[in-house]
Amino acid sequence: MHASIAIAAVSSIVLMLLAQKRTLDRGTEEDMTPSHVLKVPDLQPPARPGRIQLRIEYQIDPERAGEFPALMQESRRSRLRRGVLDWQLLHNLHDPSRYVEQITDASWTEHLRRFDRISAADVQLRDKRMTFHVGDEPPRVTRYLVEQD
Repeated sequence: MHASIAIAAVSSIVLMLLAQKRTLDRGTEEDMTPSHVLKVPDLQPPARPGRIQLRIEYQIDPERAGEFPALMQESRRSRLRRGVLDWQLLHNLHDPSRYVEQITDASWTEHLRRFDRISAADVQLRDKRMTFHVGDEPPRVTRYLVEQD
C-alpha cells in the first residue's frame, strides 16, 4: 500500500513538470487589449459553408531569411491561440525569398471573429513580420473556400 502511494506521488510530480514544460508562453505577459487596427474584409460571405483558407505571401530579403521562420513560429502560436484550425509556413523552393503563411479557419464566421480577437501584442507581432517584407506592395492576402463534399 505504501508503494502505491509513493508511485502515485512521484507520477504526479513528473506529470506536473511535463505539463509545465509543455505550457505555451509561461511567464510572459501579453498585452491582450483589443485592437481594431485590421479592418474586416469587405467581401460577400461564401454561398456555401466550408472552411476558409487564408494565404499571406511575403517577399523576404534572402539575407534575413534565416530569422524569419523563428518569428513565424511566434505568429503560429498567436494565431492558434486566437482559434485557427491549422497553420503552416510554406517556403518556395524556386524562389527562396518567397514565403507563404497558410491559415485555416473553421468557417467564414470564425474568420471574421478573429478580427475581433486581435490584441495589441498581435499588432506588434504583425509589425515585426512587416519589417522582413521587402516587396513594393504589402504582402498579398488571398482567401479560399475549402469545398465540402
